[in-house]
Amino acid sequence: MAHHPETELYRCRRCTHAFSYLGSVREFEQYQSSYFDEEHQRWFDHPNTSLFRHIAGVIPTGASVLDVGCGQGHFLRYLRGIRPDLRLCGIDLSPNPGAGGIQFLQGDIMQAEIRETFDAVVSLATIEHIADVGRFTERLRAWTRPNGIVVVMTLNESSLLYALARAGHRLHVPLAFNRLYSRHHLNHFTRESLRTLLRGRGLVVDSELVHNPPLAAIDIPVSSKLADAVLRSAVWALCKAGDLTNRSYLQTIICRAPAAQPEGGSSDARQDTSHGNMRSVAD
Repeated sequence: MAHHPETELYRCRRCTHAFSYLGSVREFEQYQSSYFDEEHQRWFDHPNTSLFRHIAGVIPTGASVLDVGCGQGHFLRYLRGIRPDLRLCGIDLSPNPGAGGIQFLQGDIMQAEIRETFDAVVSLATIEHIADVGRFTERLRAWTRPNGIVVVMTLNESSLLYALARAGHRLHVPLAFNRLYSRHHLNHFTRESLRTLLRGRGLVVDSELVHNPPLAAIDIPVSSKLADAVLRSAVWALCKAGDLTNRSYLQTIICRAPAAQPEGGSSDARQDTSHGNMRSVAD
């Protein structure tokens, strides 16, 4: 177990996945308007349009698209501007004002009843917030038509930035570690563990991309402008090094749903820390 002021962290030895033990989280993140407008304003003020462009390039003409955990709808609004041929829908806990050509739904992703299927189901920076990632992935697949596209983007715990944070923790310099592994994110996927999860739910991996967000979008927990500038410069250098070594901060996997849904499938999708295959995240 790694020591963190907000949660207990574990890693699965088999798939390398790191996660918070849910029973140790004293208070879960609340996704109210302040989440977008205050706490993570930088992230939402600087959408990752280069990633949006990449995903738009794999969506077929005339497709229907569902954005799961759409936030303020930046990805869907981007698609609306460059791909008027698409039928667009998004769902999130927070409400979104109506937009021409986009259907916004408000509700809990894990409980919502969406009775149609889509040619492309996209989920960006959402799965790391979900407690039951297995069931979440099954929902993505259930909403995808046979041979449809599933796109999942999340943080890359295999990245240089995460590695440096863990090294800092061991050296008793915990700022980056405490930030990256806070209760804000319940799951921290390595490239291996994300691939394992998606394939384990019957999805076929077509391509994988490691990349970085816009530097201006990264939240740095300091109030001093000088400290922010220094730390942001360090993050920029790490991002560039990550690009060179294929260990960038974010990862995106583009999958395809099978041609026909199998009749069976595993339903055991919950976190399980009861077996002996765990070790400390900081190791």
